[in-house]
Amino acid sequence: MKKNLLLPLVAGLTFIFSCCNRQTDSLLERAEKFLPAHPDSAAACLSRIDPMEEMDEGQKALYGLLNTIVENHQGNGVTTDSLIRHSYEYYRNKSDDGQTSDFRMLRRYAQSCYYMSVFYTSCDSTHLCDELLHQSIRGSEKCADWHTCYLAHTLLSLTTSFEDPQDAVDQALKALNVYHQINDDINNEVLIMGHVAASYLAASEPDSALEYYLKGYELAEKNHLKEAQNSMCMGLSDTYCYMGAFWQALFYAKIGIETADSAALVPSLLSLAQCYYACDSLDQAKAVLDTIPCDSNDYVSRYLTLRTLSEIAAQRRDVDSIYAYVDSAYECLEDRFSRVQQVKDASIAKEQKIVEVRHETELNRWMLGSLIVILLLGAGAFYYYRFKRNKRLIVEQEMETQYQEELARQKALTQTAVQQQLVERLISLSQTKASKNQAKKVEATWQELEQLINETDNHFVTTLRQRHPDFKEKDIHLCMLVRLKVTNAILEDIFRIGESAVKKRKSTLKKTGFHIDDPNVTLEQVLG
Repeated sequence: MKKNLLLPLVAGLTFIFSCCNRQTDSLLERAEKFLPAHPDSAAACLSRIDPMEEMDEGQKALYGLLNTIVENHQGNGVTTDSLIRHSYEYYRNKSDDGQTSDFRMLRRYAQSCYYMSVFYTSCDSTHLCDELLHQSIRGSEKCADWHTCYLAHTLLSLTTSFEDPQDAVDQALKALNVYHQINDDINNEVLIMGHVAASYLAASEPDSALEYYLKGYELAEKNHLKEAQNSMCMGLSDTYCYMGAFWQALFYAKIGIETADSAALVPSLLSLAQCYYACDSLDQAKAVLDTIPCDSNDYVSRYLTLRTLSEIAAQRRDVDSIYAYVDSAYECLEDRFSRVQQVKDASIAKEQKIVEVRHETELNRWMLGSLIVILLLGAGAFYYYRFKRNKRLIVEQEMETQYQEELARQKALTQTAVQQQLVERLISLSQTKASKNQAKKVEATWQELEQLINETDNHFVTTLRQRHPDFKEKDIHLCMLVRLKVTNAILEDIFRIGESAVKKRKSTLKKTGFHIDDPNVTLEQVLG
């Protein structure tokens, strides 16, 4: 009797499940047809699919791919690989690493390679995405998916622009040539021209960069594409700055402000401030920086603003302001790192919650046989989580290393700038008519320089004084400047003596102070 009741129940559940699968397939096919021309319509189809419902592996892979494409087209980027990684693994296996003759499967494989590389780029792991982009290009060329092909060429030009600028130019030009085979979006043509120009600029070919930026600007202006016009203006401004034509750069930066929407306003203001700074209009540059809205979540803009303000303070020799702005910039970098970590933790928690809810739903719907499947899925989820955790730790270690390197580089640049300013001040004071007030300024400058060297060079001056208490102040000063690798010409200006006198003073200090009589050993080598 119980067996007779169980069979209809199982048959009914199977029928309902198959109907749900057919409806999901229909919605996925419609969404795929809408892309890439109509991402909003594709999003409407995908919104009718419940990601918590049962889907087979093929449906999950296609849903993850289409959802990622829609999110990217809507300007949200690819900030997590929770969906696209599954799609990439699935289509890589189904297409035999792009060797299949099934053009539909090959197109999906090429797309999943591209969007997987977009995720790696957002994580600053550009070295991981180059091979994926090459796979995407090969697959999209084979199945004639020219839209994905020129997107992959464009992104590849960006990822290679630092290591191989000439290859970046070649990739950007290939993207433009592929685009001309379909001409699917005039806005994309302008953006690709901008990538070509940026690649030429990275390859130190400003004239060619200027040519493509001007073409893109004229095309954007002709078609009333304000966002693209703003992008070209910023590129023209950067190119003219590179060429030293700062007033021309300022002209396009001002046009960029006029064409900037709310999203592009802050970068445009930063570019305008940089142009004013390049034109030595420090007051106007600071005034522009003061108008930039301080969005607590826009860490990049905050950091660039603070860095430019520190450069202006350095020009004005305002040491206190330099340290204040640099400290704020460091805090901004620390806030950004903390925020990225929070987003990652929230994403992991969300994924875990989805898995838990899915398991609870399955336990309510299936009988004893389904329990075994759930346990297997749980074990798979555990190993998948371990794999994800290990990958996350690698990414975090890379980010921490890059963060520490950037902090050290910025601090070294600031310290070098301050040291150079103090040396320049000594040169200037040495050329001023001697007076009591002037002597005080000279002494104060030597003290500042000594304090800075102690802070940045492991207490070099303090150690020197302890080891050589018989050294006079002029000997200490000479050691400090030699430690900073100051040239003989500058030493002549500071001490107001001739070249031969400088060499003699160095030789005397080496022999009598450090007791080294070897003519092959210089004072620079003694002081390290």
